[in-house]
Amino acid sequence: MRQVGHFDQEKLALRFWGYLQQQKIDSSLEEDETSGEWTIWVDDEEKIVDALLKFKQFTENPEDKIFLSTDSVNKLSGVPKKETKSSRFKEFKLSDRWKKNHNGPGTVTLSLIITCVGIFLLSGMGKNTQIVGPLFMSEKMDGQLSEFLSGEIWRLITPIFLHFNLLHILFNMLWLYDLGSQIEGKKGWKFFVTFVVILGFFSNFSQFIVSGPNFGGMSGVVYGLFGYAWIKSRFDPGDGFQIDPTVAMIMFGFFILCFTGIFGGVANWAHAGGLVVGLLWGYGSAYRWNRGKM
Repeated sequence: MRQVGHFDQEKLALRFWGYLQQQKIDSSLEEDETSGEWTIWVDDEEKIVDALLKFKQFTENPEDKIFLSTDSVNKLSGVPKKETKSSRFKEFKLSDRWKKNHNGPGTVTLSLIITCVGIFLLSGMGKNTQIVGPLFMSEKMDGQLSEFLSGEIWRLITPIFLHFNLLHILFNMLWLYDLGSQIEGKKGWKFFVTFVVILGFFSNFSQFIVSGPNFGGMSGVVYGLFGYAWIKSRFDPGDGFQIDPTVAMIMFGFFILCFTGIFGGVANWAHAGGLVVGLLWGYGSAYRWNRGKM
């Protein structure tokens, strides 16, 4: 569901909404009771581009006869008076819709959490080398990724499942629950799986290049999820992502503090790699839907 435009006048909003209905583009109207603006939302993302083009045509000439015909359609359809406006078109509160979609974790998010916790417990908080070793990018310090070249391709991703103390796993799982639930719920499990794999690869590889193979943690992925959701919340609010400004300050502040060494051995470059990919992906997605107007 995407926002395609807004109007200061109810009459124009209804006219354009009626036109979209005539064109078989399922759409919704939402009134902002504070500002009095009317916003048009299109339900089917495959029809967003078409709706945006029609909105541009409408704003250029709302008095065109092809749009004026919708006024008579609205009247003939028995549109009630203003006091019963909710029955004359599909109106909803996006905040309610988004909260409803964020009631709990998706299947993939929950599976990732269970996997991380399971490995954490089975490995004795990362101390059992027989379990931890095969999940590192490499068990050799030659910088060659020889196990991967021998066919152990999982090593490019599996460090994200390793955690070495209680605070480490609690921090990552709480953020994974919150951010993963948002993204999986809004973009679907296929997108989310693909996104996590890409974030895992880039964050792991960034850390490997700088410090070698002995590291682990979901935090690189978490920072990628955060970067994506934060950018989308700022530049593409129609997608429904919500990142509180205070939360954003905490995440960026922690990111910077970790580089000072105050928290000891932290996979800082995994954080950086994941964050950069998440920001770029989110910006690219927002830019696409805003048609270069950012």
